[in-house]
Amino acid sequence: MAAKRKKRKKSITGGGGRITWSASSRCVPGRLRAAINYVARNFGRVRVNSTCRSRKHNRRVGGASRSWHLKSRAADFRVFGNVGKTARYLRRVVGGYKHYGGGLFHIDTGPRRSW
Repeated sequence: MAAKRKKRKKSITGGGGRITWSASSRCVPGRLRAAINYVARNFGRVRVNSTCRSRKHNRRVGGASRSWHLKSRAADFRVFGNVGKTARYLRRVVGGYKHYGGGLFHIDTGPRRSW
């Protein structure tokens, strides 16, 4: 009987940074993908934790009932590098923005706002 193989996470290397996708990369809008790529190249390694969600998954993780993740227009990620510069950059280039602390961010394509 063959041993089961672990599903490998998709890594994208570009410039000086690295991106690991722990969630689907296919549903991330180009604008957010560009912001994540910029962060990885300029501020440090990135791990994308959450992108598009089903309603069931969104409820399970405590997401907002009108979450931009449900529309495939949001991403949550952690940066392992310069958190301050990442925050300043993201506030300028995305719609919805939240820094949870410790390098963990939410970004989306909605109207410009933070909470």
